[in-house]
Amino acid sequence: PRGPMQSLGTDARIEVRATGSAQRPPLLVFVLGETARSQNFSLNGYARNTNPLLAKENVTSFTHVKSCGTSTAASLPCMFSHLGRNGFENRSNEFENLLDVLQHAGYAVLWIDNQSGCKGQCARVPSVNTSNLKLPEYCEDGECRDTVMLARVEAELAKLPAERRARGTVVVMHQMGSHGPAYFKRVPASFKTFTPECTDTSLSQCDRAQIVNAYDNTIVFTDHFLSGVIHWLKTQEKTSTPAMLYVADHGESLGEKNIYLHGLPYSVAPPEQTTVPLITWLSPGFEQFSRVNTRCLQANRDKPLSHDHLFHSVLGLMAVKTTVYQRERDFFAACEGR
Repeated sequence: PRGPMQSLGTDARIEVRATGSAQRPPLLVFVLGETARSQNFSLNGYARNTNPLLAKENVTSFTHVKSCGTSTAASLPCMFSHLGRNGFENRSNEFENLLDVLQHAGYAVLWIDNQSGCKGQCARVPSVNTSNLKLPEYCEDGECRDTVMLARVEAELAKLPAERRARGTVVVMHQMGSHGPAYFKRVPASFKTFTPECTDTSLSQCDRAQIVNAYDNTIVFTDHFLSGVIHWLKTQEKTSTPAMLYVADHGESLGEKNIYLHGLPYSVAPPEQTTVPLITWLSPGFEQFSRVNTRCLQANRDKPLSHDHLFHSVLGLMAVKTTVYQRERDFFAACEGR
């Protein structure tokens, strides 16, 4: 830690927006992806069909998004910070994060973790870990598939304060995703689309084509999971105004220039480790609430973005007014009212 913890956005409030109809409270599921590289998403032009289900949904997939870091430990606190990558690296104090500000505004906030923890980001909000549950339908060999989070979400949401849920809810789902080197362990047999796959955790022992097969299967399973999130959100439209935002923490090297995995210093890290997917899905009701138009987002999908935009974009999307919000870092702002 660098210096004492500073409070942030204690002035935050939810802007009342006249929508012309009885407004159901917003429900945003923020899926925090793991080790997903943008170039292996068919939504972004990859030759293999790794996104067969998301391709059927009205999503926007942004094609040029840079990460804060090349590891979960580096990226995750930076992603939820208001400072941006350079400011975060040079900070003299620790600050509260995006989730704290959303909570200050009055929203219900929940972190569901199917991985190695929230790196301190959920310290002051309700959280639950699903990674070590003993549910045979979702879990084997001491690890649970990401779909376990969808199985738990309604029960966990019911535990949140009703008065906060009446204003709206933000749920973070932290994926196991494409965590390596045992990519083959992340995917049930029925989703192993590309074979043969590498089943050795020492990747240099495998043929590169087999490594890519194993990795691409994890993207196919993430596609299945994200499609499941959207389908669940659609079932919530009678009581909520739902949306999904998905973004990965960092990418992955799969043998390019004989480099594997991730975690290289940012200054020398290849683009495979720093270019990440970012996908949005907004229900018609959420478009009305946020005033953000999906067609406009799709027209802007190739604009350069980074994790620096996340903090401010989520606040803008959720109609949170606070002095720490910077409109110029809100990538949704350009599409408000379009």
